Amino acid sequence: MCSGRLLGLCIALFFLWGCIPQMSGTSPDIKKKVQIHYDAGLAYLHQGKTPQALKELLEAQSLDQANEDIEHALGLAYQRRGNYDKALAQYKKALRMNPKLTEARNNLGTLYLVKRDFKKAIEQFKKCIGDTSYATPEKAYYNLGIAYFNDHQTDKAIESYEQALKLRKDNINALYNLGFCFEAKKLYPLAVSYYLKATKIQPNFKDAHARIGIVRLEMGRCKDAVKSLRKAVKIDPDYLEAQYWLGEALVKCGKVPDGLKVFRLVAKADPQGTWGKKAGERIKKINHDKFKGIPKVKLR
Repeated sequence: MCSGRLLGLCIALFFLWGCIPQMSGTSPDIKKKVQIHYDAGLAYLHQGKTPQALKELLEAQSLDQANEDIEHALGLAYQRRGNYDKALAQYKKALRMNPKLTEARNNLGTLYLVKRDFKKAIEQFKKCIGDTSYATPEKAYYNLGIAYFNDHQTDKAIESYEQALKLRKDNINALYNLGFCFEAKKLYPLAVSYYLKATKIQPNFKDAHARIGIVRLEMGRCKDAVKSLRKAVKIDPDYLEAQYWLGEALVKCGKVPDGLKVFRLVAKADPQGTWGKKAGERIKKINHDKFKGIPKVKLR
């Protein structure tokens, strides 16, 4: 029943702050302008204002075309905008300028993940880990876990997440994804243990509460499943996936009317979406099964 999703990528952004190296022979006036445009571009990136960020960073690039940090930042901006080919070109350009720019390599790896080129992603993350001067290798281990899992190498994904946790024990996303890996291997008690660890660090971790409920339902512990799924829905009343599985858990517990009520709410909230359609199908099946056992009346 492992039909959920891994949590997202670890994309480096914070490291870009600060003074950037300038090409030799640049006048102090130009240097100042480059720094102003670069800082403004990063500020806009942090605020999620990608078009404004691109404008500022392109202005900085026009003044200094030999700066790997500007090229890297442009890669981030293009990736945020969904222009993956341009982002790829920028990351590669930054790495040609400075092969030791490991944060750019990490982001190049995340771009390969988005493009679903998992082999190339794995290659880049391994290079990040191999750089002994890399300040945050836990990010690369975490991303490597995502790449391995999507490449159907679950055991290697588990090893990568465990390494990430050795370096940072409170990494709730790594804990969650480890749970997801064990769930995929049908090692349900182990999966639940990691989801629970994540909720202890962040009690309002709705995805972890939902997965606990879904796994407990698979284990036949429907009452416990209902409790966990209710927690997820309480945290986020619009969490349709958790609502759907709550309906399933209630039906499994014999509370069919309650389950139907939940399915109807999901179907009404999202009639054309994945969970709304699933809920609609369950309503039809339950109603069909309800009348299956009723003997047909013979007409005279």
